[in-house]
Amino acid sequence: MKSQNVILGINWEQNSSAALMINGKIVGCTSEERFSRVKNDERYPLQSINYLIKNFSIKSQDINTVCFISEQWAPGYILTRRYTTMSIEDYIHEQKKVWYPRIYKKEKVSQIKVFKNKLDLDQYPGQNFWKKIIKFYQKNEDHPSNKKNEIIEYGKEIRRLIIKKHLNIPSDKVRFIDHSSGHIYYSFFSSQKIKNSLVVSMDAFGDNINYRASILKKVKNKIFIKDIVKGSNFIIGRLYRFITLIMGFKPNEHEYKIMGLAPYAKEKYYQKIKKIFFSLQDVKKLSFVNKNKYKDLYFQIKNLLDGQRFDAIAGGLQSYTEDLTIKWFRNLLLKYKNYNICLGGGVALNVKNNLQISKINKIKNIFVPPSPDDSSQSMGACYYNYINEFFNKNMPLPLTNAYLGYEISNEKVTDILKFVDKSKYQIIKKNINYHAVKLLIKKKIIARCSGKAEFGARALGNRSILAHPSHPEVKQNINEKIKNRDFWMPFAASVLDKYAKKYFVLKGNSENYYYMTNCVDTKKQFINKLSAAIHPYDYTCRPQVVKQTTNNEYYDLIRKFGDKSGVYALLNTSFNIHGHPLVNSEKDAIKVFAESNLDALILGNFLIIKKNN
Repeated sequence: MKSQNVILGINWEQNSSAALMINGKIVGCTSEERFSRVKNDERYPLQSINYLIKNFSIKSQDINTVCFISEQWAPGYILTRRYTTMSIEDYIHEQKKVWYPRIYKKEKVSQIKVFKNKLDLDQYPGQNFWKKIIKFYQKNEDHPSNKKNEIIEYGKEIRRLIIKKHLNIPSDKVRFIDHSSGHIYYSFFSSQKIKNSLVVSMDAFGDNINYRASILKKVKNKIFIKDIVKGSNFIIGRLYRFITLIMGFKPNEHEYKIMGLAPYAKEKYYQKIKKIFFSLQDVKKLSFVNKNKYKDLYFQIKNLLDGQRFDAIAGGLQSYTEDLTIKWFRNLLLKYKNYNICLGGGVALNVKNNLQISKINKIKNIFVPPSPDDSSQSMGACYYNYINEFFNKNMPLPLTNAYLGYEISNEKVTDILKFVDKSKYQIIKKNINYHAVKLLIKKKIIARCSGKAEFGARALGNRSILAHPSHPEVKQNINEKIKNRDFWMPFAASVLDKYAKKYFVLKGNSENYYYMTNCVDTKKQFINKLSAAIHPYDYTCRPQVVKQTTNNEYYDLIRKFGDKSGVYALLNTSFNIHGHPLVNSEKDAIKVFAESNLDALILGNFLIIKKNN
């Protein structure tokens, strides 16, 4: 192993993750939440790292570099478990007791002190370590945006100490990667087909840069990189976050619900709200420009939107997002005529915005990699480090798929099934896709947990709940009996590559639609056939185009279903209970299956059917 180049990438904050790159190839990447079973787990990704090292037979001395994403970092949010234990009421309390005095009264307020009742000092590496850290941060404004060199360097030292303690890796092997660079490098180098691109990162915050556009090219054995523009005042990420809170949802988690609600809004109601947003920020040439000075967004927006319709707020915000970013992209493309676009950063999760950008004249491709938000930054750190420290004419390898996590063991499944009550469950060992299709045709709802877990929040067939896409009533069954999700939220579709362009209006490479990160319009003649798997109001879809070479067993299931139903697509949603992470292991799958109203479960090479459903 010593002859190989091994890079360990780490994202340690919201939805902490770890990635392993060997000789320029990402061989594994997984989020800590999959192992801890705590959604958006922000703790040090101890279990994820341990899994990757064990699974790929890596020893500590084999690792050339450990790369943490973000130079600016402070553990206040991690220690107070901000992303996993804070309620909506806590977030409102934070605005009033932390941010209001900081912004309006210029007071130094410690988030750790305000939320001392939430401190979790038992997390790795334990109380003795964190007690010393707490004393330092209680005397300082402990937000990662603090630009004081003392704060930045102390954040780096904490992470060096953790790696030393966990893996016995010395400090000179630890790197800290600029946040926006992680997004830029991941979104470009993960693509299989795009060789040159306008690469854009858009998010809420990250090392004082929250929007950036660069030109990247791969020419033979050379890489050309040129920054066009970057800045720190892009409003959309933070605006979506605060409006999510104002509307009674959890920020940093439920922004997608606002996006899903937006199509129901009437334009005549939201135009006034959109004007309010444009009074805050607009585009001038290649930069985002604040039109009116505002001290903060939460309190000011709350006042400006007081009394407005909830659906109009959602519609106005989404329309503003689209108009603002399209205006910026048009200006970029006028000056830099590169019509392949790669998107990274949290705002790239807004698939409706991605759709509108893709409709700009002359754009050929818009590629958004799996989970372009911060959870994938562990991979971005690997790509950046490889290019800037180890690149020597051997290009880093793109992602060929998103199946990078825990792999289901049929041996473990066999052991588990020995204890299954045969009076309640039927177990099928042969021709499981044939029998699964028979259930799907009867409008039964099945889960599939097989092979390697896909990275990120989008289920891509290996940790999915599946149903017939032509029957809208299955949506209600999934929402009420299994997922407990909001009724207005659409599901997605997995479609065979041979039929994708027949059903949907696609643009550019099929790779743009492998990961459910782009939105498309459904062709009119197939709206009824796919009614359960598309947005019920605007008929858009977030498709997963499935190739046989990428996932043969899943492809075979959809093909067999298509042969029987005439529709070569399935409704696909994530295999989890609402508010919990996707299932990861064999035990996770059995637990959710037993506790929900799912009719059947494909688990590895077995099909388990509930007899009384």
